Amino acid sequence: MPFLTFLCTLVLATQVFAAKSELTIALNQEFETLNPVVNSMMAAVYVQDATLRPLVALSPEGKPYAVMIKEIPSFANKKARLNKSDKNSPLKVDIEILPKAQWGDGEPVTCEDVRMAWEVGKNPQVSTPNRNDYLNITDIQIDATDPKKCTISFKQAKWNFYLDFPRPISSHLEKKILAEYGDKAQAYERNTGYIRDVTNPGLYNGPYQVAELKLGSHIVLVPNSHFYGKAPVFQKVIFKFILNSAAMEANLRSGAVNMASSSGLSFDQALAFEKKIKTDHLPFEVVFVPGVIYSHMDFNLDDPVFQDVKVRQAMAYSLNRKQMTQAFFEGKEKPALHFSTELDSWFTRDPKEITIYPYNKVKAGQLLEQAGWRTGTDGFRYKDGKKLSFTLSGVADNKLNEMLEAYTQAQWKQIGAEVLIKNYPGRVFFAEIVRQRKYQMALYSWVSSPDASQRSTLHSEMIPTEANAWSGSNRPGWRNKDVDQWLDQVDEEFDRKKRIALMKNVLRAYTEELPALPLYYRANNAVIPKGFKNFHMSGHVYSEFLAIENWSF
Repeated sequence: MPFLTFLCTLVLATQVFAAKSELTIALNQEFETLNPVVNSMMAAVYVQDATLRPLVALSPEGKPYAVMIKEIPSFANKKARLNKSDKNSPLKVDIEILPKAQWGDGEPVTCEDVRMAWEVGKNPQVSTPNRNDYLNITDIQIDATDPKKCTISFKQAKWNFYLDFPRPISSHLEKKILAEYGDKAQAYERNTGYIRDVTNPGLYNGPYQVAELKLGSHIVLVPNSHFYGKAPVFQKVIFKFILNSAAMEANLRSGAVNMASSSGLSFDQALAFEKKIKTDHLPFEVVFVPGVIYSHMDFNLDDPVFQDVKVRQAMAYSLNRKQMTQAFFEGKEKPALHFSTELDSWFTRDPKEITIYPYNKVKAGQLLEQAGWRTGTDGFRYKDGKKLSFTLSGVADNKLNEMLEAYTQAQWKQIGAEVLIKNYPGRVFFAEIVRQRKYQMALYSWVSSPDASQRSTLHSEMIPTEANAWSGSNRPGWRNKDVDQWLDQVDEEFDRKKRIALMKNVLRAYTEELPALPLYYRANNAVIPKGFKNFHMSGHVYSEFLAIENWSF
């Protein structure tokens, strides 16, 4: 073989090997932190699932399975015990962490790490979206003879308690940080190792660890040599932050990224790209799965404009969601009726069980008149000399968001409401604007798990305030005593039929009072290269990245 031919062949082979040993993934959002106790963004969950494993997860089909413990406690295996006479801790469960589970620096993962996450999550100075999950744990008793064994005691005996186990964080690294900053509001989350020392291998126990993080650009993962499970195929995984929707497709076409995660192309773009794959013979496929994902607009119920339920109902009647989903999604996404999706056992479309808002401009106008908003000479409505005007906010540089905002702006102008649009980078929108409720209306999506009660998003105890360090996810600020009671009951109800009845009560109240305006139910999608193996898309909060070590070309 001539030397030049041999050299070209060698270079090509090297490039092919590099391509097969590296995976580059597009994300359409930057995230604020990789600390699982503090994070509230799905984009960070993908990285967490690849680097920081939970104790228990749900499969893409929604079935629970043990991840870092030997087995899920249950009454059948006698690892869970219910004693209703114990008012403080009626439920106790025993867990045992896998013997080989280690952090990236070789330290064993123990119950101290579970306890560490609990201590952070229940700290009143730390901002966490799921405070109630941590407060519901009354104690974690560690076995004196085996630090990988412990008993977790719960104040509330929830039927799916195993999904509330804290995701372990490194006690040997984070304990001193909490001790130093835990008494100052939001100081711990600014100084956690997941912010200040993000490349420390001791922070990670999954198949990968973070090797590099450059804000505004990318995050690089490399294999964790101390991972207890199967060694991953890819020797480097790069998440690229591509915030502009149009740039996402260009990066796929150019080969700058191998795939787009479900935090990548919006549904309308995925549909369009699927057609281009066929016409342009591109080496990709688009995967779609139904999701426990609900796109909506939160009303800030402390804002004077939205304190009147008639105004919120008028907004619902004057938005043609059927036309919207047909125009933007070719009718392949369904208009949302409420927060529950078809993957929940209590989902309903029955107008006898919930309030439904078909498009009706006349009805919307009547409700606004009843609320005291009269039409002025300029076509806008006024009350007590004040114009019906409010700001709608979302994530910047997201084409679908911008189209939805423009559509709703035009729809509501027809009933005399002025809508101003102000968008923010994803990191700012979720970490500050939404979390601290600095909005009038906010457009975004919730990703949940099947049959989750949504206590963290609906219960009045979950309203973020400065006093609770902006913890909780009831961002509209909805207060309904009956709903609070039903949510408390449903979490403790082990009878499936009774849970469904309780949640239908919640759905009825939700659709009557409209703390948020439902838009559409969102399917998850990802763009993957042809020949990609063992990729099983998830439609809920436990992502497909929990099996990243099985992926290969």
